[in-house]
Order: sequence, then structure tokens, then C-alpha cells
Amino acid sequence: MGANTRMVNPNLEGGPGAQKEGCVISEAARLCGLSVHQIRTYLDMRLVYACGTTQGGSRLFDDGCLQRLALIRSCREAGLGLPEIAEFIQALDNGDKGQCRAVERQIQHTIAVKRAALNRCTQALTKAAHGVKLSALKGP
Repeated sequence: MGANTRMVNPNLEGGPGAQKEGCVISEAARLCGLSVHQIRTYLDMRLVYACGTTQGGSRLFDDGCLQRLALIRSCREAGLGLPEIAEFIQALDNGDKGQCRAVERQIQHTIAVKRAALNRCTQALTKAAHGVKLSALKGP
């Protein structure tokens, strides 16, 4: 176990004798490419839950938590808002496959719109770099 890995307090998670490993929030942030503040925000929004706590009360994050945090980070990097992500995660947590598919379609549409905007931006930058007047560029 590393310096930032602790045993979960068995009195809080899994009953007597339960032994799980997890990392503290700073290590989870480092591993997932997030800030501690972001993770705390996601905890407050109930997008992710700690798997347990240390004897001192620090929250611990296991592989499942880290995967959830990576999913949230990927969605944020794709330009999705926290309400969209929360809707998808709620559907995941509820095991509602129909709702998951509906939210997934909505997210795919959002990504397609953003991708089209990025393509228009790239075209404008390329034309500008080659001396085309930007006023000649018009979007749809």
C-alpha cells in the first residue's frame, strides 16, 4: 500500500472485518487529473461517492470511484455541463437502461454540435492564416 492508500474503516463500510483499499482525495485527484475542489464538488452533487473513510475521517476512493471520476472528467472535457452529466449518472445509478440510452443520445447530439462548431473554428483559423478575410466567412 502506498503512502496515500489507506484501509477503509470497517465500522463505516461493509461491516466488521471488511477490508477495502482506497486512496485519499488528493491522490484520487492526481490519478484522475482533477483538482481536490472538483472532486469535492462532485461529491456534493452526488455524482460520486467515497467508498469509505480512514480512521481519521478522510474519505477514500477505490477503483470504482476513480473510474466514475474519469468518466466525469471525460464528459467535462467534451464540453458537457454538470446537469447533463448528473442526469446520465443518475440513470446509471438507477439502472435505468432506457434513460441511459436517452441521455446518451442527448449527449451524443451535444458533442456533435460542439464538434461542428470546432470544425467551423478550425476552418476559419486556417483561412485566416492563409490571408482570407474573416468577414468572408459565414456560418450556417
